[in-house]
Amino acid sequence: MGGVIVDVQLDRAIRNFKNIGVADADELIDSSHHKGIFIDFENGEIDTDEFCRALCEHANKFIPRKDIEDAWRSMIDPPLQYKSDFVKELRRSYKLYLLTNNNPIIMDWARSEGFAPDGSALSDCFDKIYVSYEMKCTKPDLTIFRKMIEDAGIMPEETLYIDDSAENCSAAETAGLTALLVENGSDWREKASLMLGTY
Repeated sequence: MGGVIVDVQLDRAIRNFKNIGVADADELIDSSHHKGIFIDFENGEIDTDEFCRALCEHANKFIPRKDIEDAWRSMIDPPLQYKSDFVKELRRSYKLYLLTNNNPIIMDWARSEGFAPDGSALSDCFDKIYVSYEMKCTKPDLTIFRKMIEDAGIMPEETLYIDDSAENCSAAETAGLTALLVENGSDWREKASLMLGTY
């Protein structure tokens, strides 16, 4: 999701978490693998209430839940319509699955009608969504790839995996998938189409 379907704004999120009292946000928030209570949240080890309490304890101050949710949501931009349209077009010819390291705060928004500019939800673009906090593990752990492959019933050798993390792409290839590494914020449609043979 992040870096592919939506652009990730780590610096903005780090700044916003620091502004609400998380002084070491730059040490906890990472482009490919968060740390501390942030990764615990995305691993599904703690829920949203527990994360909010733990963050207040970590910051040694009370932080309103809305401020925490706003700081999380500031990490990603809404999807550009061309990406949403392209994914929907691909779905006419392929089975599409989303595998994301994520948390309930982000996913509540992504699964709502307010996700895309045209009023569609993330689930409108995919056959199934696999989220780390629901699967109790995060990329690049091979376990999450194997769980997705088994549950979706896909054939790894016939599957293209797209990610903005080299570490995640390497793990995907170890799991037998063909991986396409893209840059956060880039237009990857042509590369994906070439690899899928749609050109």
